[in-house]
Amino acid sequence: MKKNTFAILLVAISMLLVLAACGKDNNSGSNTTASGNNKGGASASEVTVNIGVQHAVAPLVLAQQQKWFEEEFAKHNAKVSWVEVPGGPAQFDAILTDRLDLAVTGNTTVITGQISDIPFKEIAIGSTGSKNVGLLLPKNSTITDLSELKGKKIAVAKATAAYDILFRLLDKAGLTANDVELIQLSADEAKAAFVGGSVDAWAIGEPYLSTAVVDEGAKVLADGSSINYISPAFHIVRTKFADEHPDLVVAYLKVLEKTLQWQTDHLDEAVKIYAEGTKLNPEVVKSVISNVQFATVPISDDFVKAQGELAAFLLKEKAVNKSVDPSKVVDNTFINQALEELKNDK
Repeated sequence: MKKNTFAILLVAISMLLVLAACGKDNNSGSNTTASGNNKGGASASEVTVNIGVQHAVAPLVLAQQQKWFEEEFAKHNAKVSWVEVPGGPAQFDAILTDRLDLAVTGNTTVITGQISDIPFKEIAIGSTGSKNVGLLLPKNSTITDLSELKGKKIAVAKATAAYDILFRLLDKAGLTANDVELIQLSADEAKAAFVGGSVDAWAIGEPYLSTAVVDEGAKVLADGSSINYISPAFHIVRTKFADEHPDLVVAYLKVLEKTLQWQTDHLDEAVKIYAEGTKLNPEVVKSVISNVQFATVPISDDFVKAQGELAAFLLKEKAVNKSVDPSKVVDNTFINQALEELKNDK
């Protein structure tokens, strides 16, 4: 391979570090869309809550389509502004520049965000799963074992859960990044390359994984279940927003938990809503829901430990240039309060 892929990731992280430095200089004032400094109870003036959303099958998207956030936030004199972000570094860039207050993101991203000193907190687990991220092959591929990837072109987006899984799968096969040709592409770019036959494999998560399998006949060569590894997603909040509007953070989590319960009780209807809103094949939606274990729960010590192990793994592989303590950005205060209020509301 002409260029070590970890060098590419280091460049991306360096860019985030530069953004962080600039952000500390430029963002000392209050957020114009989430103004005020009310640390308890509803906000006195109307607040705009910027929520990140992606093309996905997840309770957050279902609540968006049903306008349940708008209903709940209206009780707090707040309104919603939906911010479409592709995930990864783009989310943390938006947090850094006060354009994003709340979002859900993957395991690797929170590590690189913390390394870049982005001011955020992890406030709940959004999902887990061992089959929600995997390595895909085209339907006509003759590859049957991970070891056969040597010398092959693999599409993957840097600083994502798929990036993490890919290197763990390569390690299982006795391969390194130097044994394959990694093609750094966004999910949509990688999909085009994969369907077009310009790459031999694609490391990706949901809903792209199920879409490729159901619609394109792609094959899953391996996923987290192949190495007994879980890829979680976390709800995150911009630190200043959490400090100024804790009531809205709790409200956000309450909507998500109620949406998840509604999805469980009305699965067929939820599948229909997802399919219509995301333009995905209903069979794709069903596959995603089967592969992803959605949740709205506190971040346990086991998950914090796993994040620490991931941070150490990335440092060992020279994918990052310093170590971090993931426990420093975990704050279960909001999810604990949200679950307690929902319990009392019954």
